[in-house]
Amino acid sequence: MKKVGTKGKSPGRNPVKGNSAAVLNVPAYRLYGEDRTQSIFGFFHIEPFFVRNIPNNWRISPHRHPDFDQLSILLGGQCSFQHDGRKESVGAPSCVYTPANVVHEFVYEPDAKGFVISVSSDFATGLPSVEGALNTALLRLSSHRVVLFPPDAAATSLQSLVNQIAANFERAHRYRRDVLRYLFACLLLEIDGVVLRAQPDALGLRPEGVAAELFERFKDLLRSVIGAVGFSENERPQAHTVEVFAERLSTTTYVLNSACQRVSGASARELIHAAVLEQATRLLLYSSKPVKEISFLLGYSHASHFARFFKQRRGTTPEIFRASFLAGSDA
Repeated sequence: MKKVGTKGKSPGRNPVKGNSAAVLNVPAYRLYGEDRTQSIFGFFHIEPFFVRNIPNNWRISPHRHPDFDQLSILLGGQCSFQHDGRKESVGAPSCVYTPANVVHEFVYEPDAKGFVISVSSDFATGLPSVEGALNTALLRLSSHRVVLFPPDAAATSLQSLVNQIAANFERAHRYRRDVLRYLFACLLLEIDGVVLRAQPDALGLRPEGVAAELFERFKDLLRSVIGAVGFSENERPQAHTVEVFAERLSTTTYVLNSACQRVSGASARELIHAAVLEQATRLLLYSSKPVKEISFLLGYSHASHFARFFKQRRGTTPEIFRASFLAGSDA
């Protein structure tokens, strides 16, 4: 299972081969600079920042990972980053969570210290949890994206756990995979503890087993269906309704909505709209597809309906949103 990164390789901005290469003007990588040839199951990888930052002058250019999420654990220094065009800066100690498919780039201070953890969604599933704490921790992390650690015992614990994960990743022993899974779970719970200390009421729901399992399957389906829009040739638009997703999950709309409310506090319809908005944003910023085509692919019969949906949530039209981003990129 051990993955050895491609060191010393400076990736360009040309997309890799594959169906999605001609769609987004950013590459889809396995790990940064490495061609993605197939989807990944049971994947876990950790490496220190310097492995890919030194060959690339501490700038990781825009790209995405279709198959796994990433945690950038900053233990020293500062960095700025973009998630689907949104810019932010953070200092150590902190954690930046990047979900699968999000187009992202990072610029680090020279000699910034930390690790990047890459993990497929199935890696930590199946770990025993009395109260579903791990699923809840992942949900909160995906909601917050950035977690700032106070300079206290929590930061010390963060560094200790990350160092243990890195050390065990380099070891070859019989139970290495299980050790990594449990240590990664501990890391997620440690991060979640910091989130709750800062915001005690943050998503204060404890999903039960059945609801949590259905919600996770729904999230995976959203990613595989809506997250794939615009990436295939001769693609047919699909209706993204609660009824359609409930049927594909072999459940009812009532049960699906109930699970979403218990776990996330949002309805299934709201989560579908969030996924559509995220994919629309990605295609507007990183593809040359016309707005009318994007709206059609996302299931809108009229571009005006899509424009109204987008403006209600982004505060501007798709055309102005795209033009503003391109103007900022050229500046």
